Amino acid sequence: MIAGLPLLLVLAVVAAAGAAGRQLHRYPGGRKFAFGGEHSAARRDLDTARNALRALERSAQGELSGAQTAVRKADAAHRREVRRAEEELAYLREPGRGGYRGEIRDLSLYEHVLVASGTDDWSGDLQLPLHETSIRADYSAWESHVYLTGPDGRRHLLSYPHTELAEEYVRRFVLDVQNAISAAKAFQRDRPTLIGEAGAELRRLRGSAAEPSEAGRRLEEITARQSGDPRIPLARQELDAARARWQALTGRLPR
Repeated sequence: MIAGLPLLLVLAVVAAAGAAGRQLHRYPGGRKFAFGGEHSAARRDLDTARNALRALERSAQGELSGAQTAVRKADAAHRREVRRAEEELAYLREPGRGGYRGEIRDLSLYEHVLVASGTDDWSGDLQLPLHETSIRADYSAWESHVYLTGPDGRRHLLSYPHTELAEEYVRRFVLDVQNAISAAKAFQRDRPTLIGEAGAELRRLRGSAAEPSEAGRRLEEITARQSGDPRIPLARQELDAARARWQALTGRLPR
């Protein structure tokens, strides 16, 4: 750094030196060719050829990059569709408990299963498939009584003192279970058809992967058109001619 000069002045000097260096690099051959007014036409000739090629290349690259991005997005969307179809088919084949719906003490309701636990007539959790289960309840002045019948015909009783669980909550839960049982029966009734439809959709999606998407066809069209477009090769030839003219003038071949 030059001692005694203000910082802003130093920065201005550095910037000017950088600009001069870039000018000499763009127009090699010496300062008179890079800066002299008598050679401004030669510089414009070189710039015109450079800018024409750069504009065409940027336009082509932008169009091609956009098409490539569209293909990547289409491929990713297709993979998501296949994954969703696989998950849907797997769920239909093995639905398991399904989504959680609610609970009261000892009873937990899921989309396809009622889980009972903590009673004296069985050990561990009892998994009752809803489409093969029935539930009813009656109520005394001090207790709610819930009766369950499972697929094997066995019946189970759970009692809830009103002091521990208000009757209205038991009534609401029993109603929710009954509605879930109706939905589960409908699901099981429709399940073979749903499995067939889901399998067909998955096969369709997997088969369509071998076919070019609309985005893929668009990319192919752009690639083919650009490969046969004479404008960029012609612009390169014109730039080579401008560079040769500059070399003939200065003895230096610009980039």
